[in-house]
Amino acid sequence: MKYQKLKKTFRLAALPLAVSLSLGAFVNEASATSQIAAPIKTSRAAVNNKKADLKDKLVKEAVDAFKATETALKALQNNQPKQALSALQVASGNLHLLLSRDPSLSLVPIDIQVEVIEGLHDLPTIKKIEATIDDLIDDNQYQAARPLLDSLVDELRITTVSLPMATYPVAIDEIAPLIDAGKLDEAKKALIAVLNSYVVDEEVIPLPIIDAEEKLSQAFQIEHTEDLSKQKTKKKIEQLVNQAEKDIQVAEALGYGVKDEFSGLYEGIHALKKAIGESGFKGEWLKLKKALGNFSHKFIHPAG
Repeated sequence: MKYQKLKKTFRLAALPLAVSLSLGAFVNEASATSQIAAPIKTSRAAVNNKKADLKDKLVKEAVDAFKATETALKALQNNQPKQALSALQVASGNLHLLLSRDPSLSLVPIDIQVEVIEGLHDLPTIKKIEATIDDLIDDNQYQAARPLLDSLVDELRITTVSLPMATYPVAIDEIAPLIDAGKLDEAKKALIAVLNSYVVDEEVIPLPIIDAEEKLSQAFQIEHTEDLSKQKTKKKIEQLVNQAEKDIQVAEALGYGVKDEFSGLYEGIHALKKAIGESGFKGEWLKLKKALGNFSHKFIHPAG
C-alpha cells in the first residue's frame, strides 16, 4: 500500500546564506552561492494569503545587514580588509538604525521558508491506513509502518530565520577592531560565529484547519452579501459549513489534536448551521473562527 504526499516549498527572501541557514547547515569559509526557489502556486487561497502576510514580517534593514555580513566574510577570504570594513559599516549602520527605532527589538526575521505538505483528505482511506498501521505495529514491523505514518501529514510548515538583536550588533562592532589590528584569521572566525548566531523558529499549521477557516469565511461573506430569502443562497452557505466540518474531521483523523479538543469545534459548527439566515450567525461565526485560531495556535506555539 503506497501513498504519496505533495510537497511545495517557496522562499520569501533572497538571502544567499539564509537558504542554507534555515535548513540547519553550518556556515563555512567555502560556502557556495545558493539558488533562490521561485514561489510555487498552490490551490489553497488561504495559504497564499498566509504567504503574503509572512512576507510583510521580513525586515529590510536586517536582511541587508545579514547580506553585508556575508560580504565582509567573503572580502576577508579574498584578503580585502578595506572592503570587509566597508561591508561591516553597512551591517552595523542598519542594525543600529533598527535599535534606535525600537531598543526592545529581540528577534528580527530575515528569511522565511514555507513548505506545503498536502496529504490525504479522504476519510475512508485514512481509516484504512490507520488500521494497517495498527496491524504492522502489533507485528513489530515499525519500518514498514513508517511510510504509512508519513502519509498521514497535511500541513503548512513555516521556518523563520531571525537575527538576535541582543547579540548580533555587538558582535559585528567587535570585529572591525580585529581587522584594523591585522588579525584577519581571528576576524574571519568571529564573522563565521556571527553568521551562525541566527535563530530558527518552526511553526506547523494543519492544512485542513486552514481549509475549514477559508470555507467558513466564504460562508460568512455569502451570508452578508447575498439574498437570504432564496433557498439557493442558504443551501450554498450550508454546503460550505458542511465542507468545513469535513475538513475538521480530516484534521482529527490525521491526529492533529485529541477528541476533547475537537468537540468544541463540532459544537461551533452545529451552532453555526442552526444560525444560517438568522441574526445570530455573525456571533456564532466569530466564536468558531476564534476557536479555530486557538486550535492552530497550539501547533504554532506548542509550549505557549
